[in-house]
Amino acid sequence: MGKKRREAKLRRKSAIRPQLSFKDMLRVFPSLFLRAFVVVVPLTFLMTWLGASHVTALNNPLVQIAAYVAVYLAFNRFIFAPIRNFKPTPPKGSSAPPPKARSAEPKAKS
Repeated sequence: MGKKRREAKLRRKSAIRPQLSFKDMLRVFPSLFLRAFVVVVPLTFLMTWLGASHVTALNNPLVQIAAYVAVYLAFNRFIFAPIRNFKPTPPKGSSAPPPKARSAEPKAKS
């Protein structure tokens, strides 16, 4: 295998994230729930207040659903940041460090 292909393969392998286990998801869930709560509750209060203030467009359920979807898409990176930034801890039994990628520098021949 050529040097460029090997480097490309190592880059692809390093870009693949390990799948989160159920235990890891339980560790991430409270912050995920809190962030979604922080985004949705103010929107709900705002739409309720505007609907009570005779903004007739917000009395339509389709407009409300569209508002929730728009806010969800706008704050998607904020809500799912704990999952994107989560680094799974290695199992307790393994003491070996994770494998390192080979350096791109050629070795000197002696």
